[in-house]
Amino acid sequence: MMIPRRPIMLGALLVLLCLSPPGAVAVDPPGTGEAGTELGSVEERRLLSSLRQERVRLQAAYEEKEKSLALEREELKSLGAEVDKKLEELQGLHQELRRLLAERDEAQARRIKELAQMYEKMEPQQAAALLEDLEEDLAIGILARLKRKSAGRLLNAMDKEKAGQLSAAYSLTETD
Repeated sequence: MMIPRRPIMLGALLVLLCLSPPGAVAVDPPGTGEAGTELGSVEERRLLSSLRQERVRLQAAYEEKEKSLALEREELKSLGAEVDKKLEELQGLHQELRRLLAERDEAQARRIKELAQMYEKMEPQQAAALLEDLEEDLAIGILARLKRKSAGRLLNAMDKEKAGQLSAAYSLTETD
């Protein structure tokens, strides 16, 4: 039994055309075979025409996908630059915030030191009465900046319970 060669060759050509990258295989003009001879059947011409159309469609889809990928790359590059800019801006804001907090802490420490000097110049009973009404953190800050002798007089002039609370809280604080 003889195997027809023409369908096998067409099948091989079809596989070759489908598997090759776009533009890699030259397709003969319609109506010619491999060596420029006439194609034998209408079916072969139809198949070849269909392959050409599919190749054109695949080439167009490939080019469209390449354009789409190029646009996405550009968009990602732009977004990356924007993220870098925002990050740099945030770092600048963070440094500014740290500087402002340090300034605030310095100003607060300066005011507490000035208050401590004022309390030190007052009569112990008067200073103790004022110190009792302050928030605990502020009162401890003032006590910490007083001379030991003045702090002792103030605590002695205070209500014993309040003096005990402030002494206990003062003992738990870290020194500057």
